[in-house]
Amino acid sequence: MNKTQGVTLNKKTTPKMFVFVSVLILISLACNLPSMAKTAGSQDTARQVETSIAETLEARKQGDGQDQGAEGDDNAAPPASDTPEVTDTPSLTPTITDTPTPEVAMIYSSANTNCRVGPGTSFAAIYTVNEGTEVEAVAQGPYGEFWYIKHPDQPSTICAMWSKYATPSGPYELLPIWTPMPTPTPKGLDFTISYHKYLDCGGPWGVQYRIDNIGSKTLESWTSSVTDHTGGSNPQVWTDDKFYDYSTCVSTGVQEDLTTGEAYYVFSYFFGDPKNHKITSHIKLCAKNGLGGECKTKNYKHKP
Repeated sequence: MNKTQGVTLNKKTTPKMFVFVSVLILISLACNLPSMAKTAGSQDTARQVETSIAETLEARKQGDGQDQGAEGDDNAAPPASDTPEVTDTPSLTPTITDTPTPEVAMIYSSANTNCRVGPGTSFAAIYTVNEGTEVEAVAQGPYGEFWYIKHPDQPSTICAMWSKYATPSGPYELLPIWTPMPTPTPKGLDFTISYHKYLDCGGPWGVQYRIDNIGSKTLESWTSSVTDHTGGSNPQVWTDDKFYDYSTCVSTGVQEDLTTGEAYYVFSYFFGDPKNHKITSHIKLCAKNGLGGECKTKNYKHKP
């Protein structure tokens, strides 16, 4: 048995019926044609959409690859941004650093030494650099005999200190060299006094002073007396025609007189210990022996 389009053919089937059935089949197919066309059109449209989507995805993929390449390019300019650039804000707190103290030249004195307005005993002494102390130096003399230092109590004042008992330290070799000022012409009888040494002899006790002759006349004799403002030292009066150096409690040197520019020592002595007492020594020097001729008295107040 053969089947065609769901119609069974048999011997009873007549040609007319076959024609009729064929017509029905064609009509049925004709009725289905619009639907089939519509389906085919829908498939074409779907393919077009799929193609468009695929092309879009491919384009985006290629675009992403280009963007990634640009980000990896060291020479590419960075993208613009509306975010302001953050910079460090300077601190208002100052940075504290240690300022090194500049080194200065210093002079150590191994003995009581006068500091004068000029380099030499003909100049007046304005300060005594005590033994064991240090002072700041600002210059040196051309022959190494004097140091120019700052007056410790008046830093704006400069005076000349004899180098015999002076030991320099610090950058003293860099100090300028000052030419000595002209020596003043001495007039009449004049001298300076400076404290030299306290003598503890276990009784009596002594205080020694240095005398510099800055006048035009020779000093031949002297006398000393003391006022003890603290009290209790029982000072004595001493008069002599010679000058003595008491480096210890025994005289180690004697000088007959003091000519212009020379220096030597006189002393005061006590039956009580004057150490750390406030005293004023009254020293008188004369141009002739026995306190004769022209004389001058000067007072020296200090604490031995």
